[in-house]
Amino acid sequence: MDDLNNRRKDKIIANYADDAVIIYPGKMPVSGTHKGKAAVKKFFDRYFDPSVEEHCVASETYIRNTFALGLTNTIAIRFHTRRTNKAGKTLENTGITALKIRGGRVVEL
Repeated sequence: MDDLNNRRKDKIIANYADDAVIIYPGKMPVSGTHKGKAAVKKFFDRYFDPSVEEHCVASETYIRNTFALGLTNTIAIRFHTRRTNKAGKTLENTGITALKIRGGRVVEL
């Protein structure tokens, strides 16, 4: 979450496999299915809109296999996020996101 809150895109993207897939629901500029490392980079370029300030906190984390941490695993994170746009309007959201890990890299979000 620290990298997310501090907008460290390159550090975040480095954790994704070359064949990673991000599936983001809804009708937002970042919504859709993004396949491959180049698409993951474009996703985070749009996600980190410079006109938006965001703070995200993880409140719970589920790790499917605690003995395989860093190898192949599934991780679910319950989060709360607060985003403020350039007009000063603040939106809050709570949700759960799941990451599939293979070989120490994110393959699906």
